[in-house]
This record gives sequence, structure tokens and C-alpha cells, in this order.
Amino acid sequence: MELRLLESDYERKVFADRLAEARGKLGVRFREKPRSQLAKIQLAFGELYGLFERDTDPADRMIAGLSLHDLEMFPQTCPKPDLSHLPPSSVVECSDLWSLKKGAGLMVWCGVVVPLAARHTQAVLVYLSAGPEGNAEFYEGTGFAKIGEPTAYPYLETLEGSQIVAQPLVLQGEAYSKLSRALSRLSAGATSDFKRIKLKNFIGMRPTDEPAPAAPPEVQPDSGVLAA
Repeated sequence: MELRLLESDYERKVFADRLAEARGKLGVRFREKPRSQLAKIQLAFGELYGLFERDTDPADRMIAGLSLHDLEMFPQTCPKPDLSHLPPSSVVECSDLWSLKKGAGLMVWCGVVVPLAARHTQAVLVYLSAGPEGNAEFYEGTGFAKIGEPTAYPYLETLEGSQIVAQPLVLQGEAYSKLSRALSRLSAGATSDFKRIKLKNFIGMRPTDEPAPAAPPEVQPDSGVLAA
């Protein structure tokens, strides 16, 4: 298994297409507001990582992915929580987590801790749907903590046009260090620039010769992560 930083326009397009496909299979009930440009910004300027079953797989065999950016690159999606006491470069927001094969979303999280640690990350921020579909229980079980009250998510709306409410969760301090140490042991090495991270296949995922989009979607942990 390999987690790979996506850099070309074509790789980013595949990421966007697979993200849309995964959301469709999960029956996601939100959409970007008509005038919002958030999705374009994240896909154009965020750091996108894609998961592949083999290190030789081309972009169109991507089976899972994640977008991230630190707050020095561009601001957090919602005004809350206030993380201004930390250096902007040390706060990383993760979004657009998706997978098309069972277990692949968890593998992405295991791989991404390697570059996060290398950049001296102090806090990881996610926004989940505030309802039961947000899957906050999974994230809290890994050390994420709810920060403040749910807040209006400015760039999304329901399919009926209603406001989306998001719950911010942050992983930081000893909880972050503990999870980072545990997950980093599941990596099998990385390039010096952390653009390719090899992963141990700890959940027994079997490579397939079928195109990745045909694989079944995963429900956890990515179903509740909000992003345009």
C-alpha cells in the first residue's frame, strides 16, 4: 500500500472525480452553495494525498484520498474554533476524506501522520456534520475532542437549501502525540520529501485487478467529514 502526494492536474482531477463518486455511493445529502469557491480552492491549492494498492499503480487506480492544508497556506474553513495561540503552520485542517474500498479510509489516516509529524504539526482540525451522520464517536475514540458548540458551515447547504451545522473537533497535545506514535509504526518507510509513504497492510486488504471505482465504499471514518 502506498499513500502518495498528488501534484499533477490530472491526479487532482482523478481525486475530485473519485471524491464525487464516493459521496454519491454514500448518499451524501449536502452540496456546495452556488457562489462558493471553496471546493476549487481546496482542490487547486490544498495538499491532496491518494492511496494506492501498489506503488506502480497509475492515478486512475486511486482507492482513497484526503485533502489537508495548514493555516499558513490559507485560513480554516470556519471562524471557530480559535486556534490563534498556535503557529499557523502547525495547525492542519483535514477535509475531503473519501474511500472506495473497505478499510482504505483508515489506511489514509495511518499514512498521513508521517508528513504531519515531519512538519511539526501541533493540532489537527476537522469539521463533522453535527448530526448523528457526522460519526463524531469514531473521531473522539481516536483522541479528537469537540471544541466549542456546533457552528454554521458557510460554504455548504443541504440538498433542500437549508443551513449545514458543523461540529469542530481538534486532535492536539498528548492525544495527538499518542495517536501519531501508534499510527506511525504502521508505515513501512517514506521518501525523504514525504511524497510517498509505504504502509503495512495491517487490515488484510487484498489487492484487486479490478478498477478501483468498482470496489465497495467505506462508511467509516470518512462519512461525516465536511468539505465542499
